[in-house]
Amino acid sequence: MSQQQAEVRSDTVAQQDLMDMLGRLLHGKPKLSDTIVVPPKLVLTILPAFSANPTNGLLLGVSGNAVTRLGADESTNLSTISASVNYTTKKQFNVLLRSNVYTSGNGWKLEGDQRYLDSNQPTYGLGPALPEELESPMDYNLIRFYETVYRGVSENFLAGLGYHLNHYFGIVDQNAAPGVVTPYGQYSGGQPTSSTSSGLSFNVLSDTRDNPINTRNGLLARGSFRFHEKWLGSDESWQSFETELRTYHKLGGERNVLAFWALAWLTMGTPPYLDLPAIGWDYNNRTGRGYAQGRIRARDLVYAETEYRMALSRDGLFGVVGFLNLTTATDMESGAFQTPDVGGGIGLRLKLNKISDTNIAIDFAVGAEGSKGVFFGTGEAF
Repeated sequence: MSQQQAEVRSDTVAQQDLMDMLGRLLHGKPKLSDTIVVPPKLVLTILPAFSANPTNGLLLGVSGNAVTRLGADESTNLSTISASVNYTTKKQFNVLLRSNVYTSGNGWKLEGDQRYLDSNQPTYGLGPALPEELESPMDYNLIRFYETVYRGVSENFLAGLGYHLNHYFGIVDQNAAPGVVTPYGQYSGGQPTSSTSSGLSFNVLSDTRDNPINTRNGLLARGSFRFHEKWLGSDESWQSFETELRTYHKLGGERNVLAFWALAWLTMGTPPYLDLPAIGWDYNNRTGRGYAQGRIRARDLVYAETEYRMALSRDGLFGVVGFLNLTTATDMESGAFQTPDVGGGIGLRLKLNKISDTNIAIDFAVGAEGSKGVFFGTGEAF
């Protein structure tokens, strides 16, 4: 063996994941929560769903995802489909189905987001983060149907049309009582028990990420203008504009990454209260580590986050991250953007699936006005 070959072998370490660890402990490949590789390119993962965060408490259920590539590696992005059914210690029942499917050569992209939520969450009013004592709990059910069809216009650029439906029903403002003013009642001019937003969208997208599950290189840029109209079934006519940019840069090694995320979410007209821009209610529901979902809500919101991801072991089993985010929201009265609220923290990563590069993420984060929490789940925040 030559010296050069020895050096190559010494630098090449077989990647490990949680299934490998369980296999060694159980003296055999575990059957539950296993990964199924279906030739030639489909990877299926079915596993118990377990997560924790300030919004849901402890979440238990079952989830599955499929990862494949429907064309040549050099010209076709990875396609992902995920589904889950879960129940939480805060008595929330959730059914979710999400899909991002690219055809060969990125000629078309089909993007779906369907949900049924029997849920609840506190709200605090509009504007920057407000003190805990202003918490106003709400219960609601949500039926969501989003579907967008993109067409490839040029290399790494797609444009498309979408339809978006949010139907909230069974809304209960728990603090509402005669003479008691709540954020929901004040904004809505009463206590509506349902709201419907139905609209069309124009969308543009550029996605050069190497892996949408755990990106190490590339960027994502997206813009979406939605108009909700009464003739489409909305309670009111209103519009929204959402745009975001994510970039990823390798630093000092294959598995050390510096990532940036910027997002702006603006509205026009009078959206229903539960459809207003809010932390944790962005396109992928991942903004605002350090805050419960909906803790910051406003007519307009701008968000920025940076994260450094570093490998702790050469076999990829363990990693660590550090992150910092800023959220600026408009004041309810003046409409002017206010001083940003800061959030941030650190996290541990454990490789769940080395084929799809999916991590178990355990993050501890803090925010303004005493907000804090442990965020436990699968996949990266962005």
